[in-house]
Amino acid sequence: MDFITREYSDKPEYLFETSDTAVFRKGKRKKWYAVVMNISRSKLGLKSDEKVAVLNVKLNPNDVALLVDHKGYFPAYHMNKKHWCTLILDGTLSDDEVFSAICCSYSLVK
Repeated sequence: MDFITREYSDKPEYLFETSDTAVFRKGKRKKWYAVVMNISRSKLGLKSDEKVAVLNVKLNPNDVALLVDHKGYFPAYHMNKKHWCTLILDGTLSDDEVFSAICCSYSLVK
């Protein structure tokens, strides 16, 4: 979240007062390009109910198809699985991988 604020000057928007889900929006039409939330690992198909932070980003559909087979990348949770991907934020992915995905998502959103 700090990276997004530094890179794009966007602040997280919390959709509900009691929610820990934050969205980042771009432009006049306020299109989403990143969603940060805490969900149960089991919602990603993992064998645990432990909560974990995740990031949803918009990616090129060809990249989504390739990435979801890699460790740390999952079909999008609660988003269009063709255009969005979920990244787990538990140290599995490097900061550079996460930052690169955010930059790609930002550039894809018009």
